[in-house]
Parts: sequence; C-alpha cells; structure tokens
Amino acid sequence: MTSSIQEGDLVFLYQDARRSWVARAGEGRFHTHRGYLDLKDLVGLEYGVFVRTSLGQSLAVFKPRLLELVNSFDRPTQIMYPKDIGYAIYQLGLKDRDTVVEVGTGSGALTGALAQAVAPNGRVYTYENREEFLRSAKKNVEKTGLSSLVTFRNIDPSQGFLELNADAAVIDLGDPWKMVAPAWDALAGGGMLAGFTPTVNQLEKLAEALRECGFLVLEAVELLMREFKTETGKVRPESRMIGHTAYVTIARKVTVKE
Repeated sequence: MTSSIQEGDLVFLYQDARRSWVARAGEGRFHTHRGYLDLKDLVGLEYGVFVRTSLGQSLAVFKPRLLELVNSFDRPTQIMYPKDIGYAIYQLGLKDRDTVVEVGTGSGALTGALAQAVAPNGRVYTYENREEFLRSAKKNVEKTGLSSLVTFRNIDPSQGFLELNADAAVIDLGDPWKMVAPAWDALAGGGMLAGFTPTVNQLEKLAEALRECGFLVLEAVELLMREFKTETGKVRPESRMIGHTAYVTIARKVTVKE
C-alpha cells in the first residue's frame, strides 16, 4: 500500500473537531473560510502531513477512513450512528468470505460498513424498495471503493430473499418484524441477525416475531455515547451527548426448537 497521495485519490482534510472535509487530489481548488488549497499540490505528498491554504490556515491531510467518507455522503435518509453500526458488526462476527443480506439500504452507510467487514472476498446483498434511495446509495458506496463487494437490489424481499445460506441478516426498517421469516429462510443454521428499531414498541414486536420464527434473542441494547473535552486542565464531559438513536437487537437462528 502506497503512503503517498496519487492523482484522483480521495483525501481527508482536517482543521479541527468541527471542521473537516473530503476532497479529491488533483482536481481544481478546495475553498475554506480561511483561503483555498490547490488540490494538485497534494499529489505526491505523504499522508499525515500538514499543508497550508492561501491564507495560512493549517490542514492535516489523511487517507480517509470509512467513517469520514460516510460523513461526506449525500443523505436522502437518516444514516445510522457509528456506535450502533460498530457494535452490531462486532456482535454479528463478520469476517472475510461471509455473506450478508441487508434490507433497508437507505443512504448506504451501514452497507459500506458491512462490505468493509467481509472484505476482500465476502458479499453484501442489499435490498431497497425506493429506487431514488438506491441510486443515491450506489453513488455513496462507490465513493468508499467497496461497491465491488455489494449487490444492490431494487426488490421488496418481504416474500423472500434471493439468497440462501447467508451468514448474517441485517434489518433496518420501520416494520422489521415483517422481515424476520424471510431472514430465517435466507440464513444458514446458526446465522446471525441484527435489527434496528427506534422505539420500544417496535422492539417488542421484533423480539416477539424473532422468538416465534425460531430465533434465540441474544440481547437488545441501547448504546449511549458521551464525548469529553481533552484540553489540559479542562478535561470534562461535553455538555451535549449522543443519546438514544436506536435499539440494537441481536438474534441467532436455531433449526431445532427445544
């Protein structure tokens, strides 16, 4: 892997915790409130260096992580928070060569994270009813360089997924209980499922459907995130925090009932 910036590479420009951007090296000028940066001047530089705008503003230049690319996505729908995505992927145990079915592509943030988790030889099959959402998600995932691992389907899978023996299923819909039976059919024995629900009522219906269909509900959790100020002598929690976003339900398919 090269550590220098190539023509056409996406780069992450970081000023501070509140101001950062994704740009493409070699294409025109990037303008900030503190001057512009000629993007062609980034080509050949090492990642991790500082550059200065025309008005002397210092910017750090990094290779963008998936997190930064997702933050630059076009968002026709609300995207999921990293705290929920990361926890679910860890619980699903995803790895190279795994197959995942997803319903509710939305803006593609979770889709990209799933693809990264099963890279380089796994596969994500993502289903989205809204064609305009799917078009946007395709463009977003292409930005991450992971689209070769994703099959996008503009199909309603409520009558069944096209895939069988998947390692994991991910459901991010307003009525996820409707997808429990199709997910059970698509999963291999012992396959994992993650469901995301914003309200307690939705969580209750999902958990009931999972048990009725032959899943073990391993857990349902709510993840809260509180950031801290880190200035010397002023270390304390931030006044605001990311509170409730979704309940994450993790379940596992069983093929023989007790």
